[in-house]
Amino acid sequence: MSSLQDLVFNLEEGPLRNILVKVALVLLTLGLVAWIGFSQFNGLRTPEAMDLAQQARQIATGHGLTTQLIRPLALWQVRAKFGNNAPSVSEFPETLSPPLYPAILAVVFKLGDVSKFAPLAVPPDAIKSMRVYPPDYLVLGLNLLCVGLATLAVYLWGSGQFDVGTGFLASVFFLGSTALWTQAISGGSVCLLILLYAWAGYFFYLGLNGEEDLEGRATLGGGWFGLAGFTIGLTPLVQMIHIWPALVLVGLGMVLFQKGRIWLLLGFGIPVFIFLGWLGWLWTTTRNPIGINWAYLISESARYPGDLVWRTYSFDIEKTNVWQRIMGSVVRGSAFLISQGPILCGASVAGTLAILSALHNFRRPSAATAKLLWLGGAGALLLATAFIVRDETSKLTPVPLVLLPLASVYGAAALFIFIDRWNLQIDLLAKIFVVLVALIASAPIFSFVVQSSAPPFPYPPTYPPIFLFMRSWFEPKEFQASDLPAAEAWYSNQPTLWVPATRDELIKIHDRVTPIFSILFTPASSDVRMYSQMMAENSEWSSWADVIRRQKAPDLPQSFVTSLPPNNEYLLLSLQKRWN
Repeated sequence: MSSLQDLVFNLEEGPLRNILVKVALVLLTLGLVAWIGFSQFNGLRTPEAMDLAQQARQIATGHGLTTQLIRPLALWQVRAKFGNNAPSVSEFPETLSPPLYPAILAVVFKLGDVSKFAPLAVPPDAIKSMRVYPPDYLVLGLNLLCVGLATLAVYLWGSGQFDVGTGFLASVFFLGSTALWTQAISGGSVCLLILLYAWAGYFFYLGLNGEEDLEGRATLGGGWFGLAGFTIGLTPLVQMIHIWPALVLVGLGMVLFQKGRIWLLLGFGIPVFIFLGWLGWLWTTTRNPIGINWAYLISESARYPGDLVWRTYSFDIEKTNVWQRIMGSVVRGSAFLISQGPILCGASVAGTLAILSALHNFRRPSAATAKLLWLGGAGALLLATAFIVRDETSKLTPVPLVLLPLASVYGAAALFIFIDRWNLQIDLLAKIFVVLVALIASAPIFSFVVQSSAPPFPYPPTYPPIFLFMRSWFEPKEFQASDLPAAEAWYSNQPTLWVPATRDELIKIHDRVTPIFSILFTPASSDVRMYSQMMAENSEWSSWADVIRRQKAPDLPQSFVTSLPPNNEYLLLSLQKRWN
């Protein structure tokens, strides 16, 4: 009888109740992640996601750090330095994206291919009935795993730095971000970056909390700082811009931390050594230590609207007025970031509360020191972002979204601090207010849960069966061009040139570099702008306006033309007719 009473007590008040509650919340989180991910997924949705995926396939198939998406600017860069000794387009080096995310994804692709769960090669008879290219599911699975592990880090960080209630509320703020879920189901490396920032925050907390125990003896704080340095040091290997907040975080750590500084430097030094090795590889490959990442500084500017800079083959840096354009871009970028405010981190409620928390003087030393540390890191990230972002039309990855774990934790802490200051006489009122704020913050995510499944294919037009079907018309490694090169390189598994800025540049590449056997135009160029916009003086597509409007171009060597489904929206120009 006593054992039954003990069980009832444990279920109602004892430790067993806490365990069951946590297990239930974990299962609820996993169910939410799986439901939203798989119900809304219809394939990779962004060029960045497909670009990184094809890089990962190159690594998985033994081709190393090479790419099948050939940017005219990258082609110009290597040929300007090496001439005819430059790498061929079939073995072209990847000079833009760091290697960590493609390397991790390559391991996932290899496992999926070996196990036959998601093979990289699709049989011809399976193309017609295919809705999603099988390896796309592996990208989704990796992103959902990152979201789940990041949620765990946010909970541990919030509950450890402050209390259990803060940990739960921070998790709600984090999972309630629609921007997070948009990135998760679109593909790309953002979820991995968020994961690294979340665990770096948790490790920094553990290091600050464990610098000294009650008797003043050294504890494991230094080791946790080493893990924090290693984790934050991995971020530039995913996206180069994160080297600046990483350096600021480590630099401030050397000033703010009492002990463990050597561990912090050692942990940070390991990934930075790899990062420097990658920069050295870029130097040997392009004679520029940052590859073509410098083009971010002038992309989407007045001289290079949209994606024009990446599509430029005849580039003359002396005529670009680089510094003048960079400073103008910084002004535009700063104005944009200021106008967006807390929404930049992906959660407007949590972001606003987190900004207010920066004004609070935390009593707990670990929270106060961590606040100063992350204010510096976040400031460095926003300043670096101002150099490459222009306005809301920017196609760049939402860089400040990596601050979502930080905003969730400190935003949740700020809410509890404000409630405590109100001195509410009834504890139930405080709990009701917290629940209401949590519901308001996570309300947008309910639309993902209650709405029906996503359409069969994403739009703009990444329609995998067409790309896979076209592959049968061409010989392996035949060079082609496209206005949607990431999709064609990923699904067709063929070297694909981004359609150059002008026809003269395309003909120059065709005659002097390697023959271009086909050019594919999709609704990616025809549906997003009007003819008057294409013909404007500063339009990025003015040289191709007639072809985009499906008019014959007599000056192109690719004279054989056919329209492709769906609804004949795809236009294929080829050197010779290979279709029935």
